[in-house]
Amino acid sequence: MATSFGVKRRELERALLAAEQSIALLDRCRPENAPAERARLLRALERGRPADPRWRYGRSGGLGELATGLARLSESAARAGPWGELYAARARELLLEARAAEVVGKPELRDLALARFRVDDDQDSSDALACATRWARLPAPTPCTARVPSEDDSDPSSLISRLRAAIGLRRLPFRVVVVDGLASASATGDGVIAVRAGDRHDEVTTRRIVLHEVLGHALPRFAARRERSALFALGTAGGSDDEEGRALLIEEREGCLDEGRRRELGLRHLAALGVQQGASWVDTARAMQQWGASVQEAVDLASRAHRGGGLAREVVYLPALFRVRRLLSDRPELERWLERGRIAVRLVPALEALGAPPELLHLPLAA
Repeated sequence: MATSFGVKRRELERALLAAEQSIALLDRCRPENAPAERARLLRALERGRPADPRWRYGRSGGLGELATGLARLSESAARAGPWGELYAARARELLLEARAAEVVGKPELRDLALARFRVDDDQDSSDALACATRWARLPAPTPCTARVPSEDDSDPSSLISRLRAAIGLRRLPFRVVVVDGLASASATGDGVIAVRAGDRHDEVTTRRIVLHEVLGHALPRFAARRERSALFALGTAGGSDDEEGRALLIEEREGCLDEGRRRELGLRHLAALGVQQGASWVDTARAMQQWGASVQEAVDLASRAHRGGGLAREVVYLPALFRVRRLLSDRPELERWLERGRIAVRLVPALEALGAPPELLHLPLAA
């Protein structure tokens, strides 16, 4: 007769939350020398002699034991019924991230990133590719002269000031900090919104970033803290990807998905696909120039897609936008679930059917 033992759901959730914080894949993929390397890469490309990046990464290794634990947990939890499979799937996703984090800056990262940030052979991915190809051909926006330094907290129109005002208005327990070498203009984490140092933004871009980070990321993460299950904070498998898709949908609804933004997203998608297909940094930079990107754009697009040695996470954004838009078009009430945390939209029907989470998960004893 099969035997099992009960594991407190909250303990399992705490373990997975702690694992995610330890892995910190995106943080590990941020080069310590990003600003200096960007300047060198710009000079080389401007001379018509592009050079390979020489990024240095501060955090590497130290996750072998954690990866082993995630593998064991996922195998056991998968046999613990429908709720167990939800945690097992997230553990498998974290396991891929842990293995990728172990090899940041090494050639092995690309294959692990490809497994984690894969492009499915489905209609949403096909639509995303067609859309990216159209958007990449849009004309480059005319530079706006009325741009404000993003980290100027003395100017109420700056990005850092607008973010602080937005989170203050909603009483969100988030800090806004300035970070050197961030791959994107801004990024939201656990209780913090990071702003990249050295950027300058116009009013339209500032408004878009605030909507994306506060409505698309910070609000659902704050809401997740009030849920009975920490799965909303931890995220389901695919939840982080769909969170990005919904954030883009919010931009679209608010009229912020203008030609310049669409062109940027199209180029990012094509750059990331190229990385997954084996393109080098130089290949990607040249490809971006062939699509009409400036030298500065080409360097930034290639560097973002190749961060960590080939993360190419940008490949999930547009398919997630199409997926979330399509499913919410059919069932707009599903958005209430996405507002509650990092939930993959395809899993909402299963969560609806499961109802309240159990206090104990019954995991089978090892043979």
